[in-house]
Amino acid sequence: MHKLLIRVTLTVFITTGAILLALIIVVNHEIAQIFASYLTMSEMMHGGMHGMMNHGMLQPASMGLPEQEFLRSLKHSLFFVGSIMLGLGAIISYYLARSITGPMLTLNKAVKSVAAGNLDTNVIIQRKDELGQLAAAFNEMTKKLKSTTVLRQRFFAGIAHELRTPLTILKANLEGIADGVITPDKEQMDSLSEEVDRLTKLVEELRDLSFLEAGQLKPEFQEIDIGSILYQIVQKSQPLAVDKNLSLTCTIKTQLAPIKADITMVQQIIYNLIINAIRYTNTGSIQVIATQNSTSTIIEVIDTGIGIDQEDLPYIFDYFYRVDLSRTKQSGGTGLGLALVQQMALTHKGKISVQSELDKGSIFRLTLPFNIH
Repeated sequence: MHKLLIRVTLTVFITTGAILLALIIVVNHEIAQIFASYLTMSEMMHGGMHGMMNHGMLQPASMGLPEQEFLRSLKHSLFFVGSIMLGLGAIISYYLARSITGPMLTLNKAVKSVAAGNLDTNVIIQRKDELGQLAAAFNEMTKKLKSTTVLRQRFFAGIAHELRTPLTILKANLEGIADGVITPDKEQMDSLSEEVDRLTKLVEELRDLSFLEAGQLKPEFQEIDIGSILYQIVQKSQPLAVDKNLSLTCTIKTQLAPIKADITMVQQIIYNLIINAIRYTNTGSIQVIATQNSTSTIIEVIDTGIGIDQEDLPYIFDYFYRVDLSRTKQSGGTGLGLALVQQMALTHKGKISVQSELDKGSIFRLTLPFNIH
């Protein structure tokens, strides 16, 4: 980076020096010409024609010692002033180069720090120009890198946890059956089958997520009756709500026009949102409300559940993120349901958002645009 400082300084200094030298030469030549013309005109006006006509041009008389001394003094003054300006140019060139390379040196150190694994690196450059914008972009990049790293760590920890629990249960039961300690009756086999189903669901959700993010799971768009789908899913989810003494209703505020969407994905989005609401609502009600505006269909799932802390809201759609850290089968599923909802909504060029308040409930809002192209 110091080599860059030297190169920039020399480039600015040489450019400034060349311009200044050219300016001095031009000024010196012009002053000499003007002075010679002045002497000639002065001699003509006083009748002392010491010049002569040559091809129609007037030649000045020879300059005396005072005139030569004047021009010599003038040249010395020009070069003296030029030297001072050249020195100032050198100083200005250096500080100008420092103003450019200084922030770059800071950014270079920060990049090396990030490369060494320090994702808390932050660059402070109080500038509004391109270098300041570059520093802001660098800080935003490190922030996202840190967030991605945390998300990846949580992702692997979540997979390990979700796989370990059913595998441990399966292994313990199979060993018990092999040792004759456990009788492989219907109840026992149903329990083992439930754990296998849980593993299968986890693998399928992971596969769907990876395909969605890679753009390999293409939705099959077709015209669907969104109102009919909502009623079907609400009806299908009624037994789960009844088991918890919850009221589950569906309200369509306006006549819903058909939309183009992947029916399987839309069904899974709505089903995941309703199941999530049932899971985290102990008393009260769950409402599914649908309406349309000029560009989109808006579906809201409103519950009177435990709510979500404001600190947790930015991460609620992350993989394996849970508000409750106990991670029991009773309190939550695989932790991928809302991540799937978000990816499927994005695949439809829609969006999913959430509003929530602790102990008062949550509102999940799904927006699906009419124009998906």
